[in-house]
Amino acid sequence: MKGRRWLWLLGVGGMIGWLLISACRPVATPSSAGASRAPDIRAGALVTPEGVPTALTVLGVGTVRARPDQAVVTLGVETEGEALAAALSENNRRASTVLAALKEHGVAEADIQTASFQIQIEEPRDPQTGRRTGPPVYRVTHVYTVIFRDLDRVGQGVDAAVAAGANRVDAIAFRIGDPNRLAMEARRLAAEDAKARAQALAGALGAQLGRIVSITETAIPQPVPMARAPAFAEAAAVPVAAGELEITVQIQVTWELR
Repeated sequence: MKGRRWLWLLGVGGMIGWLLISACRPVATPSSAGASRAPDIRAGALVTPEGVPTALTVLGVGTVRARPDQAVVTLGVETEGEALAAALSENNRRASTVLAALKEHGVAEADIQTASFQIQIEEPRDPQTGRRTGPPVYRVTHVYTVIFRDLDRVGQGVDAAVAAGANRVDAIAFRIGDPNRLAMEARRLAAEDAKARAQALAGALGAQLGRIVSITETAIPQPVPMARAPAFAEAAAVPVAAGELEITVQIQVTWELR
């Protein structure tokens, strides 16, 4: 009876020892067995473990140049007087004459807008003593923003406004009435530029372009004045150089490589 008990204990101990040895034996993992690793991201490019790129990102630029078709003129009337009522009345009279002259030169009423209106008081004083040397002077300023849709009439219109009483011409700026049309053309050129760059780079790498992964417009198109060209409007008094404007679109495109 005692001998059988010892045999049973030896059998159980052997099984436990075999299980412990099996648990400590190294087990092959996918990495140790030579399985492929996940791709790495290096310097913004997706590459394989061998360093071969699997994606390509390029920038494409498209620029469209066009002659502006609108001019925005900032002009106004400034009057002074020792009596506020008189200065204001004179300003209103001259401003009405200026507006009438602009309308006679083809400017629509909807294209004339008040940009600012100010009344200032100046007291003349002796620079040494600071004492007032005379009665206060009231300055009334009324500035308008005027849109000319015919560039050939800008110079004539400004001249007519000055002749009618405008004694301030602060700025003349040019713009394109419908920049969206030019922006769409610039986007098309940017896309063509990006594709040409990508094909050249892929060919140099011995690869081909696959599907497009992402497209991002990185610059919002805004008309930018170029160097003024000697293209003057047909105006007798005020020669106006419209020049050209340019719209640039920049896009970023990522392709898969195969």
